[in-house]
Amino acid sequence: MNKYLPINIVLQVAKEFDGKELTQLTMRPPTTNDVILSQHHATRVLADGSSHMNEAEAEMHLFAALTGTTREFIGQLEYYDYTQLGKGYDCFLLPLPQYAARCALLFPDSAMESHSPSSEASASESSATGLTTAES
Repeated sequence: MNKYLPINIVLQVAKEFDGKELTQLTMRPPTTNDVILSQHHATRVLADGSSHMNEAEAEMHLFAALTGTTREFIGQLEYYDYTQLGKGYDCFLLPLPQYAARCALLFPDSAMESHSPSSEASASESSATGLTTAES
């Protein structure tokens, strides 16, 4: 594997988004801009002119961007499912060899998919939205 691929994260509790019940989310690899924008969304200017960034809000905005959902949707996830998103994100912070091993351990469906010949095409198609419905 010579690049980071999207990770499929199965939800323990399906949630409705955009009128569809989702059973899994696909998290794409983050870019530097994703991180900067999420921090920007979570920064507030205080009365004294200083600014404060809420790290939890920044993370929720980041996960929403990486899964093609919204901050509100991420906030409605069961906590277990939210922590799975965190584990997926943490995989992208590893060097490629460790990333591949960690993904295979934590998200075996993603690891099996990355070894199939058509996985790059299907990964790029699903990462465009990041969503998998109960119908898929």
